[in-house]
Amino acid sequence: MVTGVGGGSGITQQYIKNSTGEDDATLFRKFKELVLATKITDRQSKEQIFESYVNIISFGRNTHGPAAAAQAYFGKQLADISWSEAAFLAGMLQAPYGHDPATVGPEQAARRWAYAADKLAERGYVSPADRSGMAYPQVLDPDETRAGRTSYSDYHIRQQVLTELEARGWPLERLRREGLTVRLTLDRDAQNRAERAVRDRLAGEPAELRAAVVSVRPGDGGVTAYAGGNWGVTDYAVTPRRPGSAFRPIVQLAEFRARADDPPVVTGPKIRQAAYDAGIPEFLDGARTLTAPDGVRIASTIAEGTYRLRPLDLAGVFATFASGGLRVAPHFVAELRRGDEVVWRQDTTPVPALPREAALLAGGVPGEYGTSDAWMAGASSSMATLAWVGGDEERPRADRDGVPLTGATLPSDIWREVMSPELSTR
Repeated sequence: MVTGVGGGSGITQQYIKNSTGEDDATLFRKFKELVLATKITDRQSKEQIFESYVNIISFGRNTHGPAAAAQAYFGKQLADISWSEAAFLAGMLQAPYGHDPATVGPEQAARRWAYAADKLAERGYVSPADRSGMAYPQVLDPDETRAGRTSYSDYHIRQQVLTELEARGWPLERLRREGLTVRLTLDRDAQNRAERAVRDRLAGEPAELRAAVVSVRPGDGGVTAYAGGNWGVTDYAVTPRRPGSAFRPIVQLAEFRARADDPPVVTGPKIRQAAYDAGIPEFLDGARTLTAPDGVRIASTIAEGTYRLRPLDLAGVFATFASGGLRVAPHFVAELRRGDEVVWRQDTTPVPALPREAALLAGGVPGEYGTSDAWMAGASSSMATLAWVGGDEERPRADRDGVPLTGATLPSDIWREVMSPELSTR
């Protein structure tokens, strides 16, 4: 009531808001919503209200209601889906675009599915034995990409944009209802260079190779180039990979900080905290990053880059280094407009996160990194770029000439192409 923003709505109020299209942050709208919710509660059971709500809510992929979602994700009639598939759809309700494997990758989507499947067993809808026999379902490619209306690369960007806006209270249906225009942070020239570099440099290379490129503006956090791959629904820019030696700059940051400690020892928690401060998200879909599966322990091998990280997040870390320790979370949306009126603008106020000397030391020169995945990362004062090349399985690889894949080979070539205007002016 004081701020006019935030949560607090039950399912009935959410149903009214979505069905009427009224979601202004005003006390009058909230009072009207409460009155209508009271009337509906008197006349319908909770099951009926929830059914009505589910039938109008978004499930992502331009769908509303579980029947459309069953077709979009599984190509089935709603009556034909399994309990496993039902758990997947139930898990989508919280953030449809934020839980789609086409947006966040299969690992994160599977964690959300497991959470919903466990709830089915806890609530008695399936037996413990049936739950133990459930497996993550086979999710189809997005309908719109199969129909060929857009490239996979464009689709990945669109999904990231919708996920970001949904998390900030601007779901797709609201954007359409209010006739809003979304202005992105992407730079057309940088985007074209990124897609061209991946396409041209991997032409003729082993078909198993995949690549991703992310560029972020230091001090601002705007994503200026984003190429998650054109090989299918998987977005490799947000698929977690073992960074290996690409994690070394973060370890250097922890070492710099440890100089003031007594004794000056670098521990796993110190390394993890340095990563969080530099820009690695502490949580992804409810799971803590840079932590053992139990959510508590930190393996000593953290310094070796054994914990998987997303290329998007690592690009943000190098942007933090390039800005002298000022951090802004990477984002795709600059502002929303209704005609000439700006109705929402991204807050790009930088947060002082790292000592300037430590940040410049850690990201001072471009780094060529290689494990079973190969990385190249570095920045100018105006653009930080990370290029990754690897495959769907983590194992040593080579290029078409049999040269082992390292950061100094294919990723370095891609990085230089994307950064070419920046390098020519230095």
